Amino acid sequence: MTNENSGFDEDGLRWEGTREELEAWKRYKKTKALAFVERGYSVSWFPDGNNWMSVYLPERQHARAPEILAEVKFYGHPSKHGIDGGMVSKLSITSTRTDLIGMVLGRPPEQSCVLYSYDRGLDVNHLQTSPDARRLLDSILEELN
Repeated sequence: MTNENSGFDEDGLRWEGTREELEAWKRYKKTKALAFVERGYSVSWFPDGNNWMSVYLPERQHARAPEILAEVKFYGHPSKHGIDGGMVSKLSITSTRTDLIGMVLGRPPEQSCVLYSYDRGLDVNHLQTSPDARRLLDSILEELN
């Protein structure tokens, strides 16, 4: 006799719960990914039991705008470790510029800096240096928290 709630493996991940709960989680993630796209962001996600999503503004060389990338771990319910007690438990926002001339000259091709880092508590906050990163944080908290 097996326990319906004992979980199962799918797509290389262990899901602790029922098939119906996993399908509901996949729909939730898809809804959130589409909400970010509607706000003008690019999104990297996979419809599986994983709790991670990437939300970003791609680098735009013509506008001299760096890539602003957020890596987000979130849940379907609030957590005492989440930002403001919400569903986002880990969040890192980085800014990355590609140095095309530097690549030709043998310098490192990218320069990245961490603008925001939250991992069960705020570690880094340099959002005052990037209005785009601040708007991205606000969007993430509106959608996922």
